[in-house]
Amino acid sequence: MERETERQIFHIMVGVGALAALLMLGRGFLIAATFLTLIVGTLIMNARLLGASIPLIGWFEERFERRDVPLPGWGSACYAAGALVAAVFLQETVQIASVLFILGIGDGFSTLVGMRGSHRLPYSGKKTFEGMGAMFLSSLAAWWVLGPLALPLAVVAALAESVPGIDDNLSIPIACTAFLLVFA
Repeated sequence: MERETERQIFHIMVGVGALAALLMLGRGFLIAATFLTLIVGTLIMNARLLGASIPLIGWFEERFERRDVPLPGWGSACYAAGALVAAVFLQETVQIASVLFILGIGDGFSTLVGMRGSHRLPYSGKKTFEGMGAMFLSSLAAWWVLGPLALPLAVVAALAESVPGIDDNLSIPIACTAFLLVFA
């Protein structure tokens, strides 16, 4: 549990960094930085799959990567791809910021609370009602910039986070971005 707590704190820190980049440097910078992160990350993943040992990357993998991922760096790649989806498809900074907040902070708190929960969701053996509730409540912080639209967005985020079999670093931003494209 301690390792997962460290992972989620790092997850939240990356989300705060992405938000800061968006708010201080703009949407264009966020798109470029996230795209570059995906390219470099893909090259690193390829090198690792070919057996290369990269000390700093190895330290990050050991410290922050889940053991059951299909590829080294999978979680980070999904996180960057999810952030890129929001930054590319949404035009308004407040909407992108809302999705990044939900992805970084909401998902992090969801896991921190959910891993201590005891009421499992019937359709997902790993996820809990407590984690789903934490996702919903933390996503409501988007109210400050989106107003009442934050309420249904929080529901979408909580449902997307709870879907089994799909990395939530992808499901959350895709679902939230789609919702905002249709209803905002």
